[in-house]
Amino acid sequence: MSVERVPVLVVGGAYTGLTTAVSLAARGVRPLLVERRPHASTLPKAWGLNTRSQELLNTLPGVARRLRAALGEAQWPRMSHGVSLADPQRTFLDPEAGQPDPHLLSSVPPLAWVSQAQVENILRVSAEEAGVDLRLGTELVSLAQDEEKVTATLREVSTGRAYTVEADYLVAADGNTSGVRDMLGIPVHGGGTIGHMYIITFEADLTRYVEKGAVEVIGMPGSGSSFILDGSERHTLWVDYFPERGETPEDFTPERCLERVRAAIGDPEIDVTIVNARFFPINHKLAERFREGRVFLAGDAAHACPPNGGQGGNLAIQDAYDLSWRLSLVLTGQAGPGLLDTYESERRPVVTITLERELELAKISEGRVPASYNPADPHAPIPKPKEYLGFRYHSPAVHTEADDDGSLQEDPWNPTGRPGGRAPHVVLSDGPREFSTHDLFGRGFVLLAGHEAPGWVAAAEKVARTLGVTLTAHRIGDRLADSDNAWCDRYGVGPAGATLIRPDAVVAWRGKRAADDPEGDLTTALNAILAR
Repeated sequence: MSVERVPVLVVGGAYTGLTTAVSLAARGVRPLLVERRPHASTLPKAWGLNTRSQELLNTLPGVARRLRAALGEAQWPRMSHGVSLADPQRTFLDPEAGQPDPHLLSSVPPLAWVSQAQVENILRVSAEEAGVDLRLGTELVSLAQDEEKVTATLREVSTGRAYTVEADYLVAADGNTSGVRDMLGIPVHGGGTIGHMYIITFEADLTRYVEKGAVEVIGMPGSGSSFILDGSERHTLWVDYFPERGETPEDFTPERCLERVRAAIGDPEIDVTIVNARFFPINHKLAERFREGRVFLAGDAAHACPPNGGQGGNLAIQDAYDLSWRLSLVLTGQAGPGLLDTYESERRPVVTITLERELELAKISEGRVPASYNPADPHAPIPKPKEYLGFRYHSPAVHTEADDDGSLQEDPWNPTGRPGGRAPHVVLSDGPREFSTHDLFGRGFVLLAGHEAPGWVAAAEKVARTLGVTLTAHRIGDRLADSDNAWCDRYGVGPAGATLIRPDAVVAWRGKRAADDPEGDLTTALNAILAR
């Protein structure tokens, strides 16, 4: 029997798996993605892409265009607290005046209020367009691995036909109950299942109480539930329930679901159609390791966090992107396999910080929404830009400077440009068009050089040819104008310096001043970063 061979086998077809697949295909590596479910979910599941996730997704062909179209109809969600939707005394939790302007951090919205179902559909269509081999209704039965490959047995769910696939690497993107993780015997730590929710998706005309198309997150303190209005006629009610009190999912009969929805609306007579009702465990889990040989865990397979701050899906997208650019460089011969070791060492601290903050947020929430908090309180356990834009990576894939303090975060409104941090947003122009520095990143390495440093560009072009690495160089102040004169300050370099940006828009190395041997400096830096 012939055995199919693929470079990467991705198991799981939600946020993590689809982002991995599209990102690999965009970099010249055509993966095979298998998903046990025969059809994509149309339920919203989760909402909201933070700035970091949007910036990464915007680098993927097809995704950026479709995401912009989806965002064209999206509104900024308001947050309120009240007894019900009909409560005339509902209190809105709008940010206080004087807060830093989030638009100074990025050219993308501070939050993209789109549902997980919308984003997954965008990723799926883009994956097909990019040539990804998508096989819905196919499950992983078993796997084995050696030093050269992973051997997987796959099975078509509808027919039972089993066959074998060999892959250079396997990405476990199969969620919180990951079968791949279990096959590998990787333990998980954390609080486990720390709570339970019942999610009721329904349709109703709510224009008596809110404007048509309203986008709102509504907490109802004391009720154990919260509302999400997502701008359509389809809405979601999240309800806490407690097995320790003898409550079970079976208690949520159609009659009880209807009663809870009407009570949350505040209208006992309103026409409601229940679309879906389902159990949802609140998990706090962290895998003991994210890698076993040639198999990598990503997204919920590696870590699962409470949904209260909406960061689980964002972590999944970011894991997938960070792993895929590394895999593509190794598989295309641009990097040594040691680069793959840096995936976990960089992601684990970021994930841990977010998980612990989400755990604190879950403690003060009812349904999915905090029962009470001040959005301007710097100590409130809500997601903040410092968490998802101010992160700092530390690994051999970053050329850490001698005076680095080893910090895991910095203030994104006052960036230092130090290696390991996200490349700061600076507005550039090439004449009639203005754009962000982030519009230059994504496909390969990018060198940004000052206007007094002509030698850097020529050196980068020669190093790219010599090492066979995708590296593009731009001279700020030449064809790219920095009208705010912000680039040198935000990146921490002089007008004769340069900075090297990885495909994930992270600063990998910088030379603050002019170099005697720019070609040698770049060669040394890239060889170390790429584990060559």
